[in-house]
Amino acid sequence: MPKKNFLLFILIITVILHSSVTSAQEVKERAMVVYSKKNKSLSKAKTFAAFVDFGTSLFMRQDPAYPDLSECNPSLDLDISYGYFINSYFYIGPGAGIRAYFGENFTMFPIFGELRGCWKWTFIYGKGGFSLSTSGNNDRGGAYASIGLGVNFISKTKYKLFLSMGYEFQDHRRKDTSVLRKEILTGKNGIAIRIGTQF
Repeated sequence: MPKKNFLLFILIITVILHSSVTSAQEVKERAMVVYSKKNKSLSKAKTFAAFVDFGTSLFMRQDPAYPDLSECNPSLDLDISYGYFINSYFYIGPGAGIRAYFGENFTMFPIFGELRGCWKWTFIYGKGGFSLSTSGNNDRGGAYASIGLGVNFISKTKYKLFLSMGYEFQDHRRKDTSVLRKEILTGKNGIAIRIGTQF
């Protein structure tokens, strides 16, 4: 084979091998990117998390027939829940809280299940359960529910800071200590404003 043709043959083989190696490296790099993205998305899912919410509830309902027995003062609230992200978007878990009402001689302790739907820096939540009262025979708790939406101020770190607003219902029954001795339903419906963290 002439030297010129031999050199041309070597050059062609070199170009083909170089192209093959480059293509193989690009395929490997793309595969690694897909794998890392998949692992990253999986790392966000199926993980345990805790939420702590602190704020107030501004209640609006009052029984006009019993204004002295159905106060709707604002409350100082604290909720804690610990649960599980079933995927990257949905969280479910049990929780408990405290409702300390200003100007009233009782405190409520809601026990609830919570569901959250999270999308980037926004989320919605729903809570439902039952509340217990600390005042004994004069006040009695009942059904509890809350639903609302929120915004994450810090969402790219392990710890998240958020603000939420929603509607809250707290069943409450109070005994009339007058001659009638009847039980009065004074459900507390209002706006719940919270600041909290996820970790």
